[in-house]
Amino acid sequence: MRIFVMTLFKRLALFLVCCSLVVVTISCSDSSTGSNETSQTQLDSKKGPGQSAELFLNGDQYTSLEVEIDYMPGHKPTTDGLNSAKTFLEERLHKQTVTFSTPTEVPSAGQSSYTSSDVRNLEDQYRDQFTSTDGNTLHVYFLVLDGEYSQSNVLGIAYWNTSVAFFGKTIEDISGTPPAAPSEEKIESTVFRHEFAHNMGLVDNGSPMQTDHKTSGSAHCTTDGCLMKPSVRTTDFFSNFSGSVPPLDDLCINDLQANGGK
Repeated sequence: MRIFVMTLFKRLALFLVCCSLVVVTISCSDSSTGSNETSQTQLDSKKGPGQSAELFLNGDQYTSLEVEIDYMPGHKPTTDGLNSAKTFLEERLHKQTVTFSTPTEVPSAGQSSYTSSDVRNLEDQYRDQFTSTDGNTLHVYFLVLDGEYSQSNVLGIAYWNTSVAFFGKTIEDISGTPPAAPSEEKIESTVFRHEFAHNMGLVDNGSPMQTDHKTSGSAHCTTDGCLMKPSVRTTDFFSNFSGSVPPLDDLCINDLQANGGK
C-alpha cells in the first residue's frame, strides 16, 4: 500500500510539472503575438511615391510633419537648402508644425553610384523614425548619398511614400560660383522641393489632376517654368539655370488644394 501511494504521488508531481511547461509555452506565444500586433500600428512606409499624398497634405490625422535627415560624409545638406524645403512644405501642407531634424552623418557605402534598390536598403539600415497609425506626427526620411544615381544626370528621387533621396556627388559636380554655375544651395532648394512634391502626389500620382497637365510616361508637368517639369530633377535643367527656384504652376497648386493641401 505504501509503495502504491508513493508511486501515485510521483505521477501527480510529474503531471503538475508538465502543466507548468504548457503554461510557460503559451505565455511566450502570447508575448510574440502582442509584438506583432504592435508592429501593425505602424503606417506602411513602403508604398509608392504619392500613395500617402492626402496624409501629407491635410491635417485631419497627422497635424505635424517631422523630417529625419541622414547624409554620407562630405555631403551634408546646406542650411539654405533645408530651409527652402521646410518653407515649401509649410506653404503647401495643412500642418501645425513642420520640423527638420539635425542632419546625422552615416557611413559611406563606398559606391560610386547607387540604384533605387541600394537606396531602399540603406534606409532599412539607418532610418530611425516611423509613423504610427494612431499618432499625430507624419515621419519622413531624407537621405543624401555620396555618389551618383545609376541613371545618369539624376539629382534626386522619391522612392517610397515617405522617403526621398539626393545624390550629393552629382549636386556638387554641377555647382559652382554664380553666374557661371548655380550655387549648391540653389540646386538643393530646387531639387528638394521637386522630390517632396512627388510625395504630395504630383503630377497625377496620388493627387488627381483637376486639368490635364501631365507629361506622357512620367509624373511631371507639361507647363514651361513649373517646378515639376521633368528636367528639374536632372543636371540638364541647371545648364541653363536662371538663378531662381521655379515655382509650382497654378495647375499643380490646384491639384494639391483639391486633395487637401494649401
